[in-house]
Amino acid sequence: MRSHEKEILTKTKKKKKHSIIIDIIFIVLSIFSSIYLIYNLLLLGPIEKILRYVLIGIICLFDFLLILNLFRKKKKKNMKKVIKRFCLLLLIIAYFVIGYNINIISGILGNMNKKYITTSSSLVTLKDNELDKVEEIRGAKIAIGNNAEDTESYIIPREIIDKYSLDKDNEIIEYEDYQSMIRDLYNGTVMYVFLPTNYVSIYGQMEEYETLEDDTKILTSLTKEETKQEMGLLGSSKDISEPFTILLLGLDSKTDGIKNADSFNGDAMILVTFNPKTLTATMLSIPRDTYVPISCFPNNTENKITHAASRGTKCVIDTIQNFFGIDIDYYAKINFTGLVDLVDALGGIDVDVPFALCEQDSLRRWGNNTVYIEKGLQHLNGEQALALSRNRKKDTKNHKKCGSKYLQGTRNDFVRGQNQQLVVKGLVNAAKKIDKISTVYDILDTISNNMDTNMSRGNILSFYNIAKDIMLSSHNNSDDLVTIKKLYLAGADQMIYDERSNLVLYNYIPNGESKELIIKAMKENLGLVKSETTKTFAYSIENTYSSNTIGRYPKSGTKLYNLLPNFTSYSKVEADAWALKNDFTIVYKEVESTKYEEGKIISQSYHEKKRLDLCSDKKITLEIVVKPKSSTTDKEDEESTDKNKNDKQLEKNNNDRI
Repeated sequence: MRSHEKEILTKTKKKKKHSIIIDIIFIVLSIFSSIYLIYNLLLLGPIEKILRYVLIGIICLFDFLLILNLFRKKKKKNMKKVIKRFCLLLLIIAYFVIGYNINIISGILGNMNKKYITTSSSLVTLKDNELDKVEEIRGAKIAIGNNAEDTESYIIPREIIDKYSLDKDNEIIEYEDYQSMIRDLYNGTVMYVFLPTNYVSIYGQMEEYETLEDDTKILTSLTKEETKQEMGLLGSSKDISEPFTILLLGLDSKTDGIKNADSFNGDAMILVTFNPKTLTATMLSIPRDTYVPISCFPNNTENKITHAASRGTKCVIDTIQNFFGIDIDYYAKINFTGLVDLVDALGGIDVDVPFALCEQDSLRRWGNNTVYIEKGLQHLNGEQALALSRNRKKDTKNHKKCGSKYLQGTRNDFVRGQNQQLVVKGLVNAAKKIDKISTVYDILDTISNNMDTNMSRGNILSFYNIAKDIMLSSHNNSDDLVTIKKLYLAGADQMIYDERSNLVLYNYIPNGESKELIIKAMKENLGLVKSETTKTFAYSIENTYSSNTIGRYPKSGTKLYNLLPNFTSYSKVEADAWALKNDFTIVYKEVESTKYEEGKIISQSYHEKKRLDLCSDKKITLEIVVKPKSSTTDKEDEESTDKNKNDKQLEKNNNDRI
């Protein structure tokens, strides 16, 4: 009997010990899961701080009570204890699941700010050059950049030159810009050039280099990684709760992701100011051909703003800051191809399309892949949204194949910028319909893969408070959650000679008054200057009211540059009159020619359309045709011979009369 009791006692002790071990495991798991959840809740930074701290307190208190309850000496029924353990297990799983999802989202948001910027340079030659091995290059002229501090155009090329000892048997020539390199590669002045690895994406869209991809090949490439701090691209320390500026930069490539180079084609540049207190934004699309001083060019030489993008993100930011006098707090560089996935993840966007259009698909294919969009309010998928954002022409052979219906309306870079704003607005309005966590993940993955920004994770998370204010205000306005003031940089077209490409290129000259109106509107939204309230408002029921686009209709005209004319169409008198009017000195160089009539101007030392203010000596040499001396002498001899013959004949006639 005692033996049996002893056995029962032993079993009881074992069960109790086993129960204690299970309780300890639950306690450890509970504490670990709580710590994991609390850690991830702290990663949310500015999001609902008070609410999160209250939640953390509740978690700690709840865990304490559950643990205390498990160790109470009061006898419990086994079933009741099992239920409590099961509830605690569910809580532990919930903590891990919630913490894991917060961690994943936080990680994705943090990845939007790429720690390193990739810079890549390649040695490029023409495809008809049969030599494919870099180490065999001998007796050639090789072009590199001349800025010893620039990673892409000088530092990386120098490393390649040293690796293959290219400076021993070849001539290394330094250039100020890539366009001059490409030009001289085509004309045979140099045989090899160092260009950004994505040079086709940057320059292949330009009319003068449309066949660049087919004409050239890469022999070797080298890539380096630098931090944003090293490249001077750290974001502002400004809190998102205060008004801020952000520059949206569109990178248009054939593939997803942002890889291989900091330089890009600069097709889309949208400068946004946002006031979170008033939920008001200003949005300015800067046409790619806008003629402005480029900060990274020698002496801030004026050029198309898209050419600043070919020198990297910092060059674009500095150029825009200097031109508008507005500090840019943050930038977001977005691969347009990722727009397809983003729009599709949102289930499409609603856009009032201004005209019917057809365009290439995301892989730049026509034919069966052509994307068609009808005019009017449309629900666009990803491919259509990208096509609307890209479209700026209607005069190519492929566009004309679509039919006259899709060729209506004005198409240019500014109109494309306006269309891009419509797409951005559609994205903002579609975001409020998100109701699935899977959709959030899809959107975040797409954005993370196709975007680079200098906003910190804390900055990005701060948008939660803005989004909350937007959602709360959406009850009053279901369509426009944010008031967007459209800005328009008015200007005029002008063809100007470009020293780099040695071509006369189209440029968009910004209007001075329009620029000032835009700056004023941006500064008002940022709270830098006091906003002026409109005291009068006129409205007619007969006319449809539309909001004013700031800067679109300046009262004063755009001041164009004075350019050199084509003197080959001038007479000498006309050329002299022009020189007198413009305070220029003309030096005539006489050229003997039988091909042109005497007095014809056949060439000029400065290219036509060159800016007069860039002709520092205000002096130009013109070649003017004079009669060849040999021709003149022969003619005089012929005239002398004829005169003698006539004299002799006259003398003979006189003698006959006598």
